[in-house]
Amino acid sequence: MESLPDTSDASVPPLRRLRFLVWPPREPELINAGSSGEVVIAKARLVVVALLLPPSIATCVRHPSEPSGWLGIATALVCIAIGVEILRRARVGSITRTLQVVSTALDVSLITGYHAMLFLAGEVSQVLQSRVTFALYLIAIIGAALRYDGQLVRLAGIMAVLQYLGIVAWANATERINSVAANFYGDSTISGQAEEVCILFMATVLGSILVERARELRLSGIRDPLTKLANRSYFAERFATELERCVHARGTAAVAMLDIDHFKSVNDTRGHDAGDIVIRHVAGELRRSLRSGDLVARLGGEEFAIFFANTSMDDARTRLEALRADLAENAVACGDHRVRITVSIGIAMLPNDGTETQSLLATADARLLEGKRSGRNVVVAS
Repeated sequence: MESLPDTSDASVPPLRRLRFLVWPPREPELINAGSSGEVVIAKARLVVVALLLPPSIATCVRHPSEPSGWLGIATALVCIAIGVEILRRARVGSITRTLQVVSTALDVSLITGYHAMLFLAGEVSQVLQSRVTFALYLIAIIGAALRYDGQLVRLAGIMAVLQYLGIVAWANATERINSVAANFYGDSTISGQAEEVCILFMATVLGSILVERARELRLSGIRDPLTKLANRSYFAERFATELERCVHARGTAAVAMLDIDHFKSVNDTRGHDAGDIVIRHVAGELRRSLRSGDLVARLGGEEFAIFFANTSMDDARTRLEALRADLAENAVACGDHRVRITVSIGIAMLPNDGTETQSLLATADARLLEGKRSGRNVVVAS
């Protein structure tokens, strides 16, 4: 997963640096949670659209020349088509951030389409002075928080404000605004909608805060505090899910167990602070060697696990051999001393070595032990 570049690094292109500052990538651990939230939103969206479709059909039957009915049907059919595809992708974990942007925009635009349908039907007061129809925008903004992405919450808020003001401007431009009398909620002019805009703004702020709090809680429960890699429980959960997908798609995958050689002697001779430095250094090298679909975790102590989806044994072995060589060639500074690090790695392959999580992990662990018995600083693949 692409990470935020060091803004002090002159080698980072300015446009790329600006893009990451304005639209930073999500943590890999939150992508799965965001996909789960997208499934909930997609199901709710289809239910809402299904409820809006019958009234539109009834309007077309009773009044074929009424544009609001046809607009409602067209909007519903488009939303159903897009919604089904988003739901399918979210269920299989293939939803992208771009698709989530489309999904967020669809939620807000669906509400605006409903408002436009009411507007064309002459129900201007329902659009501009009803707290029920206006509250739909609030639901879309808060619902965006289920995606674990504050950027999408803010996108929903900005779109809600702009589209709602567009409806108000439409009413003013067509002079239908004159048919709406001022009431307890104020008049229906653009200047009279300051309260509604403030409510949308506050909902956006609250939604962003909720996402940030949920993000912190989620990461604290699934990350190893020393290395910031995934912890054992999260790896077990994701490994089982990703393996099931690979088995269902009849694909290939590799899982590797990695252990730092002679780590106990580092703690005994250099102290536990030096041991922490070594572990963080190995974790950093593992993180830098990852692709977007890979998963790495610290299982505990000096032991790590890596899962490579959609890869061959040769590719996994080549990448891990390069990692082993890089670690062995570059000693780590621990205070006034430099410590040479070597690692032993065992690899198991789907489907050659099994299709179950436990059998694959056991095979990888057995090959790791084989590498240690044979002299360490080695990658054992078979």
